[in-house]
Amino acid sequence: MFENQIETLTAILKSKDIRNYSGDAFFNIIKAVSLGDISALLGTAVDLKNILFHIPTVLFWDKMQRYLFGTFRDYSDQVKMSAKFTRDNKDYKSFVKKQIHLINEMNDDSKIDYFAMLTRCYLLCDMEEALYYKLARFINICTPEELEYIKKFDFERKSEINTVISSLYQYGLFDQIEQEHGRACYGLSGFAKALKSNSLNFDEGLKGRERFLSYNQIPPLNIAEPMTDEDIDSLFDEKADY
Repeated sequence: MFENQIETLTAILKSKDIRNYSGDAFFNIIKAVSLGDISALLGTAVDLKNILFHIPTVLFWDKMQRYLFGTFRDYSDQVKMSAKFTRDNKDYKSFVKKQIHLINEMNDDSKIDYFAMLTRCYLLCDMEEALYYKLARFINICTPEELEYIKKFDFERKSEINTVISSLYQYGLFDQIEQEHGRACYGLSGFAKALKSNSLNFDEGLKGRERFLSYNQIPPLNIAEPMTDEDIDSLFDEKADY
């Protein structure tokens, strides 16, 4: 999108209740942004669809509509979002631009829904912006099946390694938990718990758990250190005892 189109969308989100533009009426917003004319919201020009729409455009606006209606439940939500940014509008415009890029990269409806929930958490729970974008990237790089796996995986559950966990471990979404006799199991990392509570399972509430809203709250991953000569000797000594 060009800069003036981003400005138009930003202005619409701040001054128009997008809940009034459900269904076919959403085309008015598409037309206003595409033509850079906010007055286009006052009327329809269905014949312009043949000019404006081709497959990438249709797919983008389908995702954008899903995201906007999933994020903003009423106009007061839009007011809260714009209030997070400075009055000169530059920060909010930059935020909207980043949303556009993230939404355009997402390739599944479930990811759009999770991103909308993450944005609601950012809107309502005073989440640190750096963590917000980090979690958004996790949504993007994971497959829908991987996200569903994390969603269903209990917060404190421990599991042996499997294919899905080994993949998510590479992203930093699972952590290795050391047990006796050198064995290890795996559980959700701090980032994965933040992703669950702030996005994937946001509508379920906290149920007594802490919500991670900043990097400082997230415990570091348990990264395995290389074995020393002493560690190797100790390992052989333990085996000799059996």
